[in-house]
Amino acid sequence: MSQETALPARRGMGLGFPGARSAIVKRAKAVVVLPVITALLAAAIVALIPDRYTASTLIQTDPQQRPASKSANVPARADTLASEAERREIEKQMDFMRSAQIIDRVIAELQLSDDPELNKRSLWSYLTGFLTRPAPGEALRQAINDRLSISRVRSTFLVTVLVTTRNAEKSARIANAIANQYLAQQRSPIAQDRTPATKSGELTASERMFASLIDKYGLSSPLAGPRIVAAAGAPNRAAGPRRVRIVAITAGSTLLMALLLALWLERESLRQTRKVEQTLACPHMISIPAVTAHSDPKANARGARMIVAEPQCVYAEAVRKVCRELGQRKSDEASRVILVASALPDEGSESFASNIAHYFAVSAQETLLVDCDFRGKSLTRELTPRNSSGLLDQIAARAPIEDVILRDNLTGLHFLPASGPTPIPLAVATAIRSLEFSRSIAGLKSRFPIIVLSAPPLVPISDARVLAELADEIVFLTAWHRTPRSLAKKALTLLEANQKKVVGAVLTDVAEDQSVGVMSFAAIFDEIRRAARMTSMPRAA
Repeated sequence: MSQETALPARRGMGLGFPGARSAIVKRAKAVVVLPVITALLAAAIVALIPDRYTASTLIQTDPQQRPASKSANVPARADTLASEAERREIEKQMDFMRSAQIIDRVIAELQLSDDPELNKRSLWSYLTGFLTRPAPGEALRQAINDRLSISRVRSTFLVTVLVTTRNAEKSARIANAIANQYLAQQRSPIAQDRTPATKSGELTASERMFASLIDKYGLSSPLAGPRIVAAAGAPNRAAGPRRVRIVAITAGSTLLMALLLALWLERESLRQTRKVEQTLACPHMISIPAVTAHSDPKANARGARMIVAEPQCVYAEAVRKVCRELGQRKSDEASRVILVASALPDEGSESFASNIAHYFAVSAQETLLVDCDFRGKSLTRELTPRNSSGLLDQIAARAPIEDVILRDNLTGLHFLPASGPTPIPLAVATAIRSLEFSRSIAGLKSRFPIIVLSAPPLVPISDARVLAELADEIVFLTAWHRTPRSLAKKALTLLEANQKKVVGAVLTDVAEDQSVGVMSFAAIFDEIRRAARMTSMPRAA
C-alpha cells in the first residue's frame, strides 16, 4: 500500500485539501483515464441504439361527473369529493385507452401484426417464454403498451397520449389511432342514448336545447364531451436516446467514483501508516518499491546503485526523501554512523544502505559504506566481486583497515568490503565483538563524516544488535506485506536500549510507482487489492 511522503506520518485520519490534492495527483492516471474510457464505451454503446421518436395526441375527456358551478353554498368537502370522483373517472378513461379493446382495434386498423419492430421479442420475453406461453396477440399488445404513455394534464380533463417508436410517422399514426378508437368507443353510447328520448317525445326544455346544439355543431363541439384537442404529427427530432447526456453522465459519475476511490485509498494509506507506527513504535518514513534480486551480478549491482543508474525512478526518489529527512536530523557531532538493518533476509536493507550511501557521496560528502554482513556479503559481491580482502581479514590479521577501503571514482563513495574469498580462522561473532573492531569503527569516524553500516538481519543473527551499539542512528526496513508483523516488532525489541536510536521504519516490497509520484495502473490496482484485503482484516493495532 502506498504511503504519503518521507515526512513523519500524520496522526489524524482527515486528509484536508493538501492531502486530498496529493491523493488525486498520485492516482491521476486512474482519475483521468477511467472517465475517458467509460465515456468512449458509453458513446460506442449508445451509437448502436436506434433513434426513438415520440408523437403526442392531446385528448379532452368527459368524466360525465362534472360538478355544478361552484358557489358559496357548496361545502368544501362536497367540492373535494367531486374532484376525487373526477380523478377516478379520468383514470378509468386512461386505463380504457390502454385496454385490449382499444389496442386490438389499433392493431387491426394499422395492420401492425406484421410490423418488425413491434413483433421483435425481447431477451426477457425469450427467457420467460420457457415458463409461460403468451396468449395469441398478447406479445404484440404488450409491445404497444410498452411504447405507450398516457398522463393527465394537471387537474384538467385533458389527457396526453404519447407513443414512442423507431419511426416518426408510425408513432404519430399509432397515437392518433388510439385517440380515434377511444373517441369512437366513447361517442357511440351518446348517440345511442339520444335516440329513445327523441322518439318518445318526452324531452325536457334543457334536453331539447342540448340536442339542438349537438345537431347544429356536431359531436366535435366542446359541448359534446370527449374530443381531440391536438392531433399527433410526425416529430422532426428524435426523443432518444440522448447520447450526449448519457455520455456526460457516464463520464461524470465515473470521475466522481474515481475521485472518491482516490480519497478512500489515501485514507487507507494513512490508516496503514498509523498502524505501522502503532505496531513498530517508531515513525514511518516511507514505502519503497522492491529491488528484485537477480542471478546476474550486474543486475544486482545496478540495484545497489539505483540512485545513480536510474535517478528518476521511484526507488531513487524514495531514497532521496529518506536522506533528506536524515539530513534534517543531523546532530552537532562531526561524524555520524547510520545503521541500516532489517528483520529478516531479503528485505532490501543491503540495496537501501548502498543507495543512501551513494546519495550522500554524490552530494559532495565524504561517505563510507561498510558491508557488515560478514556471512551473506551481498554488497561485497555486487560492488567489488574481485576483491581479495576486507574488514574481517584486517581484523583477523590486526592490520589497518584503511588499506582495504576502495573508492568509486564516479561517485566518490568509499566502500569497505566484508571480507575476501579466503576463509578466515576467526569466528564472525568473536570478531564483531572484539575491541579491535570497535576501535576500527571509531577510527573511521575521525575520517568520514558519514558512515553507513549495512547490517545482517536482526532476528536470525545477533551481529546487528552488536553493531547497534556503534551506531548513532538506525533505519529499520521490513517487507510489511510479506514479513509477519510479530517478527518485525520482535526485531526492534531485540535492539533493547538501542531501540531509541531508530529514526524510522521504511516499508519495502511495495509495487513500483506506488509510494511516490504518479502511480501506474498496475500499482493502483495492487493498492486497491491490498486496501480491500486490509479492510477485511481486523483493525486491531
